[in-house]
Amino acid sequence: MSKNINRLVKDLKMTIEAYDKNKIFWASDYSWIEIKDFKLPHNFKKQYTNILILIPDNYGYGGTFNDIFIDTGLEVLDKEGRKYETLDSRLHFFGEYPYNRMSKEMRQELVRKKWGYLCIHDKNPESTILNYLFKVRLYLENIHKDWDSISKYYKNQK
Repeated sequence: MSKNINRLVKDLKMTIEAYDKNKIFWASDYSWIEIKDFKLPHNFKKQYTNILILIPDNYGYGGTFNDIFIDTGLEVLDKEGRKYETLDSRLHFFGEYPYNRMSKEMRQELVRKKWGYLCIHDKNPESTILNYLFKVRLYLENIHKDWDSISKYYKNQK
């Protein structure tokens, strides 16, 4: 299945309006979008990170955002807000892409560029790029919440 290019172009335009147009880049085949200098929440030691989002092959036809990469070595305040700790797998961050959905060469390229995988899966096929970025920021602002329990709670409410 292919991407809904009309929807993707509209989403890109909204993203460009929300961010500086000089900080948004994408592949000619719309397989990814890169955002330079994404503002991090106050609980991070650095103010900005670069972001790479892989666009699902079936974007606009049921595909959901699952793959986002940010700079490695980012430090966030611990749960008590006393000292900084480096993002790691406890906080759903992995130095290398943990799945087999991309080529070995692409995984090596991400490592070379010092980008790690942030495990934030958006289950809503109607989400736009901006919706997904909002959810990423919400997660990063509240990184120590028990997101698994919250997700399970809402699943059980249906």
